Parts: sequence; structure tokens; C-alpha cells
Amino acid sequence: MRGLWAAWALLALTACRDSPAEVVGKASEAAAGGDLVAVQGYFSNSALHRLERRWDQEQRSRAEGWQELSEKLVFDRKPLEVKGETLAGDFARVLTVAGAEERDFYLRKEDGRWRLEPGAAPRFGRAQASAAATAPPSEAPSAKP
Repeated sequence: MRGLWAAWALLALTACRDSPAEVVGKASEAAAGGDLVAVQGYFSNSALHRLERRWDQEQRSRAEGWQELSEKLVFDRKPLEVKGETLAGDFARVLTVAGAEERDFYLRKEDGRWRLEPGAAPRFGRAQASAAATAPPSEAPSAKP
């Protein structure tokens, strides 16, 4: 009986996790609302440290850096339209539309949750190639519209 409860609790916890597309959508909504603290919460810990270290070296305020970064998550001060996601192991690519321009965002799974990870495109590509090389011919990396 305890095993059944443990399985149920695990299922409930994993069901509450956001998909990569949902993370980008929520980060975009937070950016459109001007909530820079919420925007930061959608980035991986390593990205937070890397970005803030770079801004410190450039002698820029972190607030200025986060404001500039959040502007990439919106178009005309409105949230981006999320078009789809592609998963490859612990990495994901989310395609968005900003007006007539497509933008992609890369995420990494951190502590069981998807988090924005700027600069992860090469690692996503390697994970996608690895998944394609090891998958049976009938399977391909997961892409969701």
C-alpha cells in the first residue's frame, strides 16, 4: 500500500513540472509584465551565475542586464507566440514567433525542471545527434508542435 502511495506522489509531482514550451511562455509573460525577478527564476543556476559575472566584468548593472535580456523574451512589449518544442535528452529547443521573425530558445533540465540556458545550442545539437544515432530507425527525437 505504501508503494502505491509513493507512486501516486511521484506521479503528482512530475505532472506539475512545466514543459520547455511552457517555461518559455511563462518567462515571456513575466518579461511582458516587467517582472524581472520572475524572469530570472526561469533561467538555470549556471546561466544566472554566468550572465551576472559577465555583466559585472562589463561594469553593467545586473538590473540593466536583466532588462536587456527580458526584451528578447517579448515582441512589441507582448509575450512571444510559442510554436513548438524539440526534446533531446536533458536539452530542449523551443521555437517562438516575434512578429515575422522566428526566435529559438534553448533549455536544460536542472534538478528535474526545464530552465532557460543561453548558449546551449551546441549541446542541444550534440544531444539531438546522439539520440538520433542511438534510436531505432523508426524513432526520432521528440518534436511537438
